[in-house]
Amino acid sequence: MNEQEGHIKEFLASSTYNQLSANQQKHAQDILNRFSQHMMDEQHLADTAWTPQAVKEVMVGDFIADPALTNQFGIAVAPVLKAYLTFLKVDNLKELTAAIDDQRANMNSCRKVHKTWAELKGGQPAPKLATKKVSKKSAKKESSDDNKKVKPLSKDELAKFSDDCVKAVTVEPEFQNQELDGAGQQYIIAQFIKLMAQECNEYPGSWEFHDLQRVLGMMMPLDPDITPKQIKNIVPTAQALFDYLKRTKQIEMEQYRTALKAIAKMQPSQDMLASLSRKDRETQLMLSFIRSNGIDTDDIKNAEKWMDDHRQEVAGFMRTLLNPWSEYEREQMAKQQQAQRQSQQAGSIKHRAPKGIKFSKKARRKKRRKK
Repeated sequence: MNEQEGHIKEFLASSTYNQLSANQQKHAQDILNRFSQHMMDEQHLADTAWTPQAVKEVMVGDFIADPALTNQFGIAVAPVLKAYLTFLKVDNLKELTAAIDDQRANMNSCRKVHKTWAELKGGQPAPKLATKKVSKKSAKKESSDDNKKVKPLSKDELAKFSDDCVKAVTVEPEFQNQELDGAGQQYIIAQFIKLMAQECNEYPGSWEFHDLQRVLGMMMPLDPDITPKQIKNIVPTAQALFDYLKRTKQIEMEQYRTALKAIAKMQPSQDMLASLSRKDRETQLMLSFIRSNGIDTDDIKNAEKWMDDHRQEVAGFMRTLLNPWSEYEREQMAKQQQAQRQSQQAGSIKHRAPKGIKFSKKARRKKRRKK
């Protein structure tokens, strides 16, 4: 591992990284690896020696022109680069931050059309990066690293793993003496394993920090069937599962550390979410996302303006969290729409004003005789 790779690894384990939003954390490693490589190949600068002009040129070069890059990746670039430089404590931080902000709009324009700035402006295409020569030693190491990667489990393998973990709740020591009963722990474990595979395409041994936080801290509290007590016990149940998997050597130490780090500061948030209705949990998670982008949600006017300017980003974030229960959301929406229609129909019916009772002449005479 060279010095630059070491810096990135340290950043991914830092409190500065933890302050990024879920989307920014998701793309941080890819952004920094790509940007640092382009900076080295095109500008011949290590990460501690970047200059404002070099940063501007790389931001609108081949780094951002790849058609495979998504809008969410582009949104994350500027905040991730600024957080990384802050972590490195570079001497020219102020100048670099200004350069990133100045070039942000141009970079987004390039990403949308998958072109470099030179191509976008009708100039000659930017020169392609020279193919990097890989030594036999490096190739052998990369091949070895690939072999260590966790392979996705088949549907049957995942089902067996989930069943084994659920059954472990009744017999393994890690799950005993918990505040949550066995059935409650089993539900959390089964849902967690399912969501990590279904929503993140990650399996035991390959669980990533930001996805663990997203599933355990955000998705699962929105489960329509989860109880407040289960939400409060997501963290201790997850820790018991990680402890069990480490003891039985089903995950390695590095994965275990990543998992524990993901849940380390999650409990206060879970306790708060457990006290809210499901709709209020959605609102709270959306506010947390807005705050993670540096917006003071107590300033309602400013927060609303930011939401108006970033509607697609906010909607994408909430859509991701609610995706596992999209059918439930559709049913709830249909019920609301039906109720609104019924209310509108009821309001449109014209009611005649009640009129006084009229008696015929014969009835009036009969009434007077009785008197």
